[in-house]
Amino acid sequence: MRIIIIMRDIMETRAFQSLKDVMIHWGFGDTEASIYALLALSPGSMTAKEIAEKIGRAYSSVVNELNKLIRHGMVTRSKGEKCYHYSAVIDVIKIIRNERRKVINLLTQVMEDLENVKDNSVDELKRHLEEAIKYLGKLEGGW
Repeated sequence: MRIIIIMRDIMETRAFQSLKDVMIHWGFGDTEASIYALLALSPGSMTAKEIAEKIGRAYSSVVNELNKLIRHGMVTRSKGEKCYHYSAVIDVIKIIRNERRKVINLLTQVMEDLENVKDNSVDELKRHLEEAIKYLGKLEGGW
């Protein structure tokens, strides 16, 4: 009973909404954001069924969104006695570092693709991309 009260309280907090807002800003949908916020604020791991009940979504939708969050490194899954248990990755710096690396790789790919463009009209874009890659690379040294 106490856990149910705690879960209800978590979903009504400003922290829950703020975490959802961060996730939505990063491009996650409302369901993914709700799942992450719930797990991050929960005192322990939860099953997909528990999550679905707490956020009012279908079990199958929650499982699909949990798998996306796992692929993004936002959630971990562990084998329980009868089913999987899920927990949020709360090392925010690790999450940001992983995202920074992904962005650097994407920008580097754009730069490589632009090398084949012989038109000078992309020169300014190339300069900005190069500057962005250098900037993002410097951030690693500061952490």
